[in-house]
Amino acid sequence: MYKYKWITGSQVSDDLLSEFANLYSNHYGHWGSQARKPGSNIRLSPNLLRKWLGEETHVAWATDDNGVVGYAITVQSSMEGVGDIAWVTQLVVHSDHRDKDVGKTLLFTAWKFTDFFAWGLLSANPYAVRALERATRRMCLPYRVQRNANELHNFGCKFIDYVKPEALVVVNAEESRIDSRFYIDHRDVPQMLKAVERDGHPWILGDIPDGWEWFAFTFRDQDQVSLTKTELDEMLHASDQVTKMAYGRMLLDSQQQKWSAHQEAEAEFILQEFDIVKPKTILDFGCGIGRHAVELASKGIKVLGVDYVEDLIKAAREKAASVNLTNIRFEEADCRTVNLKERFDAAICLYDVVGSFVEPTQNRAILKNLAEHLLPGGLALISVMNMDLTVKKAKHWFVLEEEPDRLLTLKPSMTMENTGDVFNSDYYMIDRQTFIVYRKEQFKSGSELPEEFLVRDRRYYQAEIENECAAAGLDVVWSRFVRAGKWSDPLPAESGSAKEILLLCQKPVDPQQQMGLFGI
Repeated sequence: MYKYKWITGSQVSDDLLSEFANLYSNHYGHWGSQARKPGSNIRLSPNLLRKWLGEETHVAWATDDNGVVGYAITVQSSMEGVGDIAWVTQLVVHSDHRDKDVGKTLLFTAWKFTDFFAWGLLSANPYAVRALERATRRMCLPYRVQRNANELHNFGCKFIDYVKPEALVVVNAEESRIDSRFYIDHRDVPQMLKAVERDGHPWILGDIPDGWEWFAFTFRDQDQVSLTKTELDEMLHASDQVTKMAYGRMLLDSQQQKWSAHQEAEAEFILQEFDIVKPKTILDFGCGIGRHAVELASKGIKVLGVDYVEDLIKAAREKAASVNLTNIRFEEADCRTVNLKERFDAAICLYDVVGSFVEPTQNRAILKNLAEHLLPGGLALISVMNMDLTVKKAKHWFVLEEEPDRLLTLKPSMTMENTGDVFNSDYYMIDRQTFIVYRKEQFKSGSELPEEFLVRDRRYYQAEIENECAAAGLDVVWSRFVRAGKWSDPLPAESGSAKEILLLCQKPVDPQQQMGLFGI
């Protein structure tokens, strides 16, 4: 099982850089007959690689249990009069992993916004070109490249060190290539060309002489090629891994995120409902930046917040330190699996921590682990997104198994970054069979590069989430439909403001313990 990650070029550590350079030097290829050392490995030093990681670069890499098995470096910027361009400057995959679509999946994570003008690369490897085509779901057509060849060459000269103004670019109806003076060994190219044509997909970019590379680009205005079931599964698998990054990019302190500005009122409500057990300790599962945790700790309660997003935990610690709270701590950990080795009087799990995974087993794991961290008789306040309202407002429905290409038409938005209103029906699509909700989320603010993520979530009907809590070992005291900041006021299920279902649950007391409590 591969894991995929990505960061900006400036964030790449020296150790990771060395792994990339080592992978390149051992698996990129060999010098050709016109090079200084024919037949030897093409090597790359960490220092030279660092030089190529400019402000506009984005780095995605794949790992298995043994370390890095592939990486892609992309330059992403805007060309005046043309639009945004994503240019893959390096795509390197370990030779033992080249038949497992690692390169294609790396490009899925690297291609960025679906409304970019163009995506492309220079390569003497037909597999890299096919990976580009599959990742962008468009064919590399020479006549289409020809239309913008000058602009693309200028873009390369501006942002990519090895693209030179004097380089000869030959693009016409039958070929698309550039004289990059990169004398990689081409002896395997004919065999690779035969291999990439086996699926009936002809090679239409022409041949390349020694020292040349294919000048391969796809464009937004091209028709998209339908995804196969396997390709779609891989795309969604990569997407699930980026969901964590998407939540890390939410600007929860933004004034536009009005739903996140009610922590004081909500903390008062929490303490009111928890008064029956008079908690001295509270666990906050999926604490985010610590909005509720800090409010509760300010009331003198000992609080532990847990979240699996590093940047959110960092922000939470800074928030607690800014008000000199010593009765609060935060752990970067996964709520599904963490073992804190202590139990709490009460717990909260709020604003869609449950439901952030599409697999029911993963959300159940959160609830079950929450219950296991409660003392017998302990209380938990849990919220999930309201499926009744989601369905009522929905404009876009499909069945992924039958019409996967409908997902490609989903309009991207900046909802999570700006307003947080994931109930805007212009920007979500529901699968009629699985009731999974799909969104494309773009992020442009902050110190990180712009990103676009395919985000999926699971929302709940009232009876459904009550059953899930019961199955996790929690008795439901009450549940209601609510709006942010006004949890005391129950709403109808389909009210336009009823975006959350809020539940108060209690962990049962063991009968023998209960007898002891009453002196029996």
